[in-house]
Amino acid sequence: MKSLWNNEEAAHFQSELALRAYTSRLLGGEKALVMYGGGNTSVKLQENGEDILYIKGSGADLAQATEKDFAPVRLAAVQPLIQRDVMSNAEMGAQFRTALTDPQAPRPSIETLLHAILPFKWVEHTHADAVLSVANTGHGERHIRAAFGDTVVIVPYRHSGFELAKACHDAFSREATASTIGMVLMHHGIFAFGDSARVSYERMIALVTRAENYLKSCGAWDIPLRFPSAQAASSQEMLTLAALRRDISHAAGFPLVMTLSSDLMSLAFARRPDLESLSRRGPATPQHAVLTKRVPMLGRDVAAFTAAYRRYLAENTPNQAERLPDPAPRIVLDPEWGLISAGITAFYADAAAEIYRHSMKIQSRAEALEAYASLPPSDVLAAEIEYGGFEQTIRSQYDLAGQVALVDLALSNRAKVEELLAKGAAVIGLDNDPAVKALHPQPEYLGLCCSPGNPTETKAALEQSVRRFGGIDLLIADNPTLAAACEPLLELSPVRKTA
Repeated sequence: MKSLWNNEEAAHFQSELALRAYTSRLLGGEKALVMYGGGNTSVKLQENGEDILYIKGSGADLAQATEKDFAPVRLAAVQPLIQRDVMSNAEMGAQFRTALTDPQAPRPSIETLLHAILPFKWVEHTHADAVLSVANTGHGERHIRAAFGDTVVIVPYRHSGFELAKACHDAFSREATASTIGMVLMHHGIFAFGDSARVSYERMIALVTRAENYLKSCGAWDIPLRFPSAQAASSQEMLTLAALRRDISHAAGFPLVMTLSSDLMSLAFARRPDLESLSRRGPATPQHAVLTKRVPMLGRDVAAFTAAYRRYLAENTPNQAERLPDPAPRIVLDPEWGLISAGITAFYADAAAEIYRHSMKIQSRAEALEAYASLPPSDVLAAEIEYGGFEQTIRSQYDLAGQVALVDLALSNRAKVEELLAKGAAVIGLDNDPAVKALHPQPEYLGLCCSPGNPTETKAALEQSVRRFGGIDLLIADNPTLAAACEPLLELSPVRKTA
C-alpha cells in the first residue's frame, strides 16, 4: 500500500483540523482500509485553555470528511471515564454529548474514549482487509506478532464502546514500548498514532503494508479467479430472481430491495468447493452481521435458511434481549448469479454487498494463510442486537421503504418520481430521452432509456431493473404494452400495487 500524502496538497490546509480532515480522506479513499460505516480518526488540540479531542462523528464517511464532520469533546470530561469498572454504552454516549463544546456538533464516535486515552495527538483507526486476513485465523495472535513484531500492541476482541476502550487501555498501559506505533484489535481492526498528521497517517499505511507483505510471503495474497463472468440473465431467470426477493421479504416480514452482482470475484467465491465450510464460520467482525447477517444463504432455499437462523437465535439470545433480528438472509451466494444482497433501501443493499466483498477477500486470504476463524455465534448475535433496529426506524419514517416503483415517461412525471423517492421507494424511471439516466443521483434511482414501442428494449430494461432492485411492486404507466410486460413481475411482488 502506498502513501498518498502530498506536500503541496497538505500545504493548502491552514489549520490542524483541516489537515485532520485531509488525511482522513486519504484513508477513506483507499477501499482496502475501510468499508461501510467503518473507521474513525481524531486529533487533540488546545482551544481557549482546554484540551479538545476532535473525533470524526458517528456515521460520517471518511472518504468525504470535512472539518464539520468532527465532534469537539473536552478531554478533561471524558478521560476520567476510563477509571470506571463498568459503564453502559448508552451512559457513555450521554457523557460524550455532555462533553461537547458545541451541542450542535455531530454525535461523537462510540470509540471516542479509546481515542481520548491514547497518549498521541493524532490517531487513525481502520478495518484494513489485510490486517483482518492475518488476524482472523486459528492462531491469529501468533501471525500478527510474526507480521508486526513489537510495533503493535495486540488487544483481544471486545465489543465496541466502553468494554473495548477499557481493554485497549489495559493492554497499552501494560505492553506499549518505545517501538509501539499501533494496536491490532482482534476481529475488529487496527489503530496507528503519532505526533504529526503525516507520521500518524503513514504509520497506518506502513502497518497495513506489513500485513500485505506477510500474506504475500506466506503465499496467501493472490486470490484465484477461475471463472468467466456470468452471461446475461434470461427473462425466466429474472422471474426467479423476483420470486427470491418475494420469499426473502416474506421471511423478513417487510419488503426489501435486492441487488445482484455477477462480478468475477463474486462468481468465483460462490463456486468455491469449500464454500459450505468457509462461509458458515461467521463474519470478519461481528458488526458486519448487522447488515449481512451472521452467515449468507447458499443457493435459493429461503425456508431452510430461516429455520437455521431461528435455531441460531434460540441458542444464542441473551436473557435481557428486547429485540431480535428477523431470520431472513441479507446476503445470498449462488453459483449461477454470484452475490445477491438485500436491504431496506438500495443504499443498504449496496452497503451489505460492499461489506461482503471485503469479507470474501478476508476469508479467502485467511483460509490460504492457515484457516479462517470468526468469533462465537453469541458474540455475533450480541452485535446484531445492539446495533440493529435501523430497518424498523426507516420503515416508520418512510411509507414505501423496501418497495420498488417503475415510472414510465419519467421526465414528464418527474414530480411523481420525486414523491416516490421521498417516501423511501426505489424508483426505476423509463423514458426515450437519455436524460432520464441523470434525473437523480442517489442509489435508490435507476434511469433507463427505452423506446415505448420496442419490445426488445423494454425486455432489456425490465431485466436490468430486476438485477438492480429485485422486482417491481408499483407500476405508474398508461402504456398497455409496458403493463403487460410488467405483469409477471408484479405477480411476484411481496406488496403488489398499481396506479
